[in-house]
Amino acid sequence: MTHAEFKKCFLPLHQILYSEAYRMLGDKFEAEDAVQNLYLKLWEKREQLGNLVSPEGYCRTALRNICIDRWRVLRMQEEKNSDFAEDINLETPPDIEGKEAEQCLAHFLSTLSETQQRILKMNMSGYSFKEIEEITGVPEANIRVTISRLRKRFRKNYII
Repeated sequence: MTHAEFKKCFLPLHQILYSEAYRMLGDKFEAEDAVQNLYLKLWEKREQLGNLVSPEGYCRTALRNICIDRWRVLRMQEEKNSDFAEDINLETPPDIEGKEAEQCLAHFLSTLSETQQRILKMNMSGYSFKEIEEITGVPEANIRVTISRLRKRFRKNYII
């Protein structure tokens, strides 16, 4: 595939791809980086892409995979840098501070089952998913899902 063919085939898709990346990542700069990475990968594989039936479909699939990878890296960095309690404090609106934030967290914890409370408290204390699995007997995949759902539920009910 020549330079001109590449430009003609893939560059018109830029806005569609950027919009999709922004929707998946929720950040302007991350979306721009994801699309840029996609174009670099496409350029590196340009010789193999000459006979694509659907260039747009290929690009969307490749972009989706890039965004998933970027999202995973971002989530891993978030988990390393902060635990659940710090996430709550970072996202708490300025009008709810100190005791009010603690009351919200205490109320939220009181609505959870004993197992959910135990998993969440252990996660907040810095236990790894593997350690939580060994202590509680709950499979690691279930622990991840539980924590994710609890975070979403907290944000939905307590974050404006």
